[in-house]
Amino acid sequence: MRVTGLSGDLAWWRETRDSPDADPAALRELLERLQAWKTQHDADRAQQPGPFLKMVWDGIFADDDNDAGEAIAEIEKALAAR
Repeated sequence: MRVTGLSGDLAWWRETRDSPDADPAALRELLERLQAWKTQHDADRAQQPGPFLKMVWDGIFADDDNDAGEAIAEIEKALAAR
């Protein structure tokens, strides 16, 4: 069974990123999901009142945010190279 959501998408990308046979359509679909997650994450963070809660938010979600950002950049680069 495939894990869904951000963790599943990131795990799939880690397994697939070095494969020359990666389906470009699947990569574009993944890119769209990760970009949507990042957009929602940034909007939710912006709604946190005050710097303390933003700091707490970052403490909880910083790893996911960084991983998603890195994957987005890697996928965009992989798609551009095709």
